[in-house]
Amino acid sequence: MKQSNIFDLKKPSAFSLAAFESVDSTNDELRRRAVAGCLPNTVVCALEQTKGRGRRGRTWVSEPGNLFCSILQKPNVILAEASKASFVSALAIYDAISEAVEGFDCDVTCKWPNDVLVDGYKVSGILLESQVIPQSNELDWLIVGIGINLAHAPAETPYPCGYINAYREKAITPPEMLEILLKHFQLWFERWESLGFTAIRNAWLDRAKGVGEEITVNLSDEQLRGTFETLDAEGALVLRTKDGQRLITAGDVFFD
Repeated sequence: MKQSNIFDLKKPSAFSLAAFESVDSTNDELRRRAVAGCLPNTVVCALEQTKGRGRRGRTWVSEPGNLFCSILQKPNVILAEASKASFVSALAIYDAISEAVEGFDCDVTCKWPNDVLVDGYKVSGILLESQVIPQSNELDWLIVGIGINLAHAPAETPYPCGYINAYREKAITPPEMLEILLKHFQLWFERWESLGFTAIRNAWLDRAKGVGEEITVNLSDEQLRGTFETLDAEGALVLRTKDGQRLITAGDVFFD
């Protein structure tokens, strides 16, 4: 794979960047580097993915012009807490997208568990992958894979998608978006480590779509309807149904 200098950007000094014209998947490329011993805050980005992956085994449509990147982290948390990085990452994406569309008439919100919406359309996604230390079962490293629709949005998806440049007068490029994203990514991960998940949970709820409203949640084996009450202390969605309260740890949320 040929590395590219197109992602020549003013990134925070904490990050080390490896950019490519094309990769199979930025998560896969970063995993190979992590196994070989690369340091935390290594970032892999590409103009194109040939085998992009999304949450729950789905394909992530990877059209050129959108942002595809993966960031290696080793947060100072126990293994059971690692999945909460999806909320931390979503807040970073929320702030980055809010900055990218600042001054334009659109509404940016978070969608459980880790999507960001603009005017109700999904414009980003997150895929977490981790490695444990076999001897201790402790977290070795965590990969945060991020895709942001800048120039294109896939059609015929389970949830309707949009793209950032539809809201801007001047198109934002993947390098420009990555520069903004890394700034907010660093800030939110520092807040997580210093303030804990309660602060992250509260910040996410302040930005979330559908809290206090009727929603539909599709699980692997059933569909639920109820009121989105809150998140519990672990990040599960608290749903009030006609049969009582349910805690949802995995599923797809749809709004009326």
